[in-house]
Amino acid sequence: MNLSAGESSGIETTESRRGGEGEAKGGRGGGLRLVLQSLVAVFVLLGFVSALAHLLKPELEAFGRGFLERFGALGLTLGTFLADGFHFPIPPQFYMLAAITSGWSPVTSVAAITAGSLVGGVVSHLIGRHLLWRLRFLRRIVDRSRKRFDWLFAKYGYWAVAVGSISPVPFSLLCNLSGLYKVPFRLFLVLSLFRVPRVMLFYVLIRVGWASAGGG
Repeated sequence: MNLSAGESSGIETTESRRGGEGEAKGGRGGGLRLVLQSLVAVFVLLGFVSALAHLLKPELEAFGRGFLERFGALGLTLGTFLADGFHFPIPPQFYMLAAITSGWSPVTSVAAITAGSLVGGVVSHLIGRHLLWRLRFLRRIVDRSRKRFDWLFAKYGYWAVAVGSISPVPFSLLCNLSGLYKVPFRLFLVLSLFRVPRVMLFYVLIRVGWASAGGG
């Protein structure tokens, strides 16, 4: 089942009035673009973390230990929840790096961050479904980015949640749009589980980048 921009939300937009031509073009090139963006994101993340490990290893280890000693797993969960639920500007990768530099258990760290991300995604979906057009600051964020990802829902329908969850699409934005386009809530819960392998992959990439400088 495919969704077009503005169809399920009941809100008529400029994009929806222009018809499906732009969406079709976006869909044809969008899949390849997502693959390329995913590959670029992998190499950029590896390079960035490796550079940090070489340049700021002692400082980051001290910061990571201090963060986890003060906030613990709850800090990882809450920080990720804010990022994926409310577009908070500190991304989940920050908390992954803090956990790795502190030497915390990978299982505990990934579980805490994943829980925060999934719960944040649920909140973001509900906001998109019921409250987005009443919250101006979130509406502005979504409006600025929406035209770049409308094609995803036009091409994949409800499965856009799964496709977007394993791609570089910001998870908070993806969940806002899934609510806006009325993806059934129970189906959303199932499809959003595709977020889990992405969190695990990013954790592994950050750990590999950190270890490149003997970070462990």
